[in-house]
Amino acid sequence: VLFPQIGEIIGGSQREEVHDRLLKRMQQMNIPEKELWWYLETRKFGTVVHSGFGLGFERFLMFITGMSNIRDVIPFPRTPKSAEF
Repeated sequence: VLFPQIGEIIGGSQREEVHDRLLKRMQQMNIPEKELWWYLETRKFGTVVHSGFGLGFERFLMFITGMSNIRDVIPFPRTPKSAEF
């Protein structure tokens, strides 16, 4: 879903469920198998097709408040070196 002056506010996708296609794409992108072996295992014996979507909360807030900069509506901003440990 696209909103004027803001852009995409809701996006969705379908996960790749075929092990061999996933492995081939990882090889094309030079992603080592050992880094995602656990994910490949979940696809090794097949899985159901599944999809999902998400709402961009900050972009939605921009739309309802009329703000022009997304930084002004982020409820919990993360800035480098700002967290005290």
